[in-house]
Amino acid sequence: MDLGQVNRWRDLAGKIGAVFCVIAFLVLVDGLLVHFREPANLVKALAGASVQINGELIDEAHDLQDLTFVTSSDQLTVNFEAIHKGYFLGGDMWRGRLIIGPDISPGEYNLAVLPKRTVSPRKAPAFRILVFPDALSLQKGSTSMIRRRWGVSAFVVAAGCLPEILLAFGAVFLLPGRREALLMAAGQAEVYRVIRGDGGCEIRFGLGTAQGLSAGARVSIYNTEGQQVGNGTVEVSNQTDSVAQVTTDQEIKVGYLVSRL
Repeated sequence: MDLGQVNRWRDLAGKIGAVFCVIAFLVLVDGLLVHFREPANLVKALAGASVQINGELIDEAHDLQDLTFVTSSDQLTVNFEAIHKGYFLGGDMWRGRLIIGPDISPGEYNLAVLPKRTVSPRKAPAFRILVFPDALSLQKGSTSMIRRRWGVSAFVVAAGCLPEILLAFGAVFLLPGRREALLMAAGQAEVYRVIRGDGGCEIRFGLGTAQGLSAGARVSIYNTEGQQVGNGTVEVSNQTDSVAQVTTDQEIKVGYLVSRL
């Protein structure tokens, strides 16, 4: 792989990585917005489905046997799994699975969970259960644009972008090393620091005594289009790096190339 190919692959990898980062960000936003567009007590499902649900307890309950539920359809049942504390406010909550019977008709239903013996004046928060007639209508009823169009979770799409992002930025990380080696073999290096002064500037670059440079050596400077923009004289040089003074009426920038004369 020559220098031109390395440059093209580096630029392409950076663009690919950026595109997949933008895609991942947008689909994550789409997935997260679902939680704001839909209330926590809304369940969308098909007949015969089993859905994990979680809710607040309006009164104290010590065991799962203390819980019951009321619903607008005998095709809806709840298998309770645990009583636990809420993550944020620490209130009592329950967790279980909503079982939707296979013979239920499409439509909207209500379900509420409460302790069997309660003295609370509050009404148990009700779940809205929307049962769709088929998978396509369930997909079209999603508030997520990704699920509505392609039938998959936005988080799955975001996770699918991760390998491409890692590969692209891995290439961006590795290719500069290859580029630097090719430049060095050709007696060239990038300017990594520019200090401007009266009548010229001081530049620092990654060629040194190991590449045959020493104080007094002459170098040429080229811009990113390959055009020569000035000459310089090495003032200080160690094994891997050098400092040169450049006199030119053109602006020298970091990333320009230095070549031995």
